[in-house]
Amino acid sequence: VGLQEGAGYVVDYPYGCAEQRASRLLVMATASDLGGAFSLPGIDARSLKARTQTEVNALAAFQCPSGGYAFWAGDCRSVTPYVTSYVLDVAQTAVGLGYDVDAEALTRAYDYLERELAAPLPTNDGWWPAFTAWEAFAVKVLAVGGRNQDSHLTRLYGYRDRMPVFALTYLLDAMAARREAGARPAELRRRIENAIQAEAGTAHVEELSDPYLLFFWNSNVRSTALALGSKVRSSAPLAEVSGLVRWLVQARRNGRWGNTQE
Repeated sequence: VGLQEGAGYVVDYPYGCAEQRASRLLVMATASDLGGAFSLPGIDARSLKARTQTEVNALAAFQCPSGGYAFWAGDCRSVTPYVTSYVLDVAQTAVGLGYDVDAEALTRAYDYLERELAAPLPTNDGWWPAFTAWEAFAVKVLAVGGRNQDSHLTRLYGYRDRMPVFALTYLLDAMAARREAGARPAELRRRIENAIQAEAGTAHVEELSDPYLLFFWNSNVRSTALALGSKVRSSAPLAEVSGLVRWLVQARRNGRWGNTQE
């Protein structure tokens, strides 16, 4: 489906915040796993694994004494649980693909997220979509990392009415990580499916529009991709995923999507 342009855009993006560096790592790690089936523009396939390991190592510059990851290297005022969760999500992918990720750094980041999850709930109702979004992402990466998140899963499931669609995908992935079956994951899948609009052979997520969600790079493209990922990981039927793929391919401009997160 012609992914080279989009992949090249992420790899060559000239700035270096934690999201952009982690997104670059995600593209490079998954590309190297495909071997000769996929190539990145301007990168010799023979050196890709070594260059990818260098990107893994570079993430250490963004970790602060708290264990959380800062948006900008060295600026620990910019640490957020959402950025930390994203870096961890990509790091877990790298671990699964055989890259050497510092286990002690992962432990410190997991500990940071668990402390953040223990913080008081927001008093402003307007913050609930954003609050449940970062918490759901944190619970997902902690569950994948082997931390018991049963109590947080139960608590967040009770807030499902206030969650954006992409947060529901995080919660579903967290349940999948602990091999939960039954009514709760089925209900999350139903809610995600209800947010998908089908038209002319394509389908996409119509995401909640909330100004606070812009801090999480919120967009229909991104949420559609996250929903697609959850469906693929749960072995959803082809009929449920093909329309999402078609819409995402058509949503590109000049061969790529709108930003490094998308």
